[in-house]
Amino acid sequence: MNIFEISFIFLFSVTFIYAIIKQSETFKVKFIISIPILILIYYFTKSVIFLPIYLFSLISATYLYTVFFYIPFAFDTVLILITLFDHILPLRITVLSISSAILLSMFLDKNIKKYGIENEKQKGKNIKIETYRDYFQIFTGVITIILFLTFGKTGKLIVLFAVLIIYLFGNILYLNRDYRITNIVYRMEREDTKLGLGSMYLAAGFLFVMAFVQSINTLILSAFIIMIGDSLATILGMKIKGKKLFYNKRKSWAGFFSMLIPSFIFGIFIIFYLYSLIYSMVSTFSESISNKIADDNVTIPVSIVIIHFIISMV
Repeated sequence: MNIFEISFIFLFSVTFIYAIIKQSETFKVKFIISIPILILIYYFTKSVIFLPIYLFSLISATYLYTVFFYIPFAFDTVLILITLFDHILPLRITVLSISSAILLSMFLDKNIKKYGIENEKQKGKNIKIETYRDYFQIFTGVITIILFLTFGKTGKLIVLFAVLIIYLFGNILYLNRDYRITNIVYRMEREDTKLGLGSMYLAAGFLFVMAFVQSINTLILSAFIIMIGDSLATILGMKIKGKKLFYNKRKSWAGFFSMLIPSFIFGIFIIFYLYSLIYSMVSTFSESISNKIADDNVTIPVSIVIIHFIISMV
């Protein structure tokens, strides 16, 4: 065991013990459910260096929208920089540690779940707000695709730090509502939901995809599906009045095909047409049932990872 591993285990142990002693009720369930996740990550990495990154990501996500967020976030960022620039840990493992911790925290946090449910209920009720949100999400998708096309694998690193900045500024803006930019951002938020909650899910979901998908072309298609295809489904689904899906009356066939067709057409220029069809079909279906399971910024990335795993095994 080298000096880095010893240092990281020590930091993980001290933080873990402190959290259990001081905030047992807050973290007990999260830590228990984290055990199989940590075992799986260790099984594939045979390294313990990821442990404090996972832990500080979990704590940061737990204290999102509070002043207590900044300390674990600062530790997390420093550790990420050390592991990446000293090449101690592969980028995909770092990304997996961060995304899995954030998603787990969001799933288990009662307040976040409550706002997530309210966020889903308000979806589509205000066409003006939804349009602003989705145009911004499309813009984000275009930028992400350009990054991958321009920088290739280095684009993953840029996306990772962009996500960290999103989390940091989301917290800053929420705690400082007098800022002019906060008012501008709030104009794109649904009623009774947390500032930037959808963006948090989107960021964590795409990081989750990055952890498993190594192919740049598949990541480009994933970015299109998650950020652009999903937005087209919402925009056109609201504007085109048509029949509802027989298995989900809150979604329409117009929205379904508005996501499926553009995603498939875009995909055939990026990857093999059959794979494009499979990714597009499964992702569109997962979006169409998202309100029954979880936020679509979670269900779509998870479906992409599952399909990618299956295709890679064939």
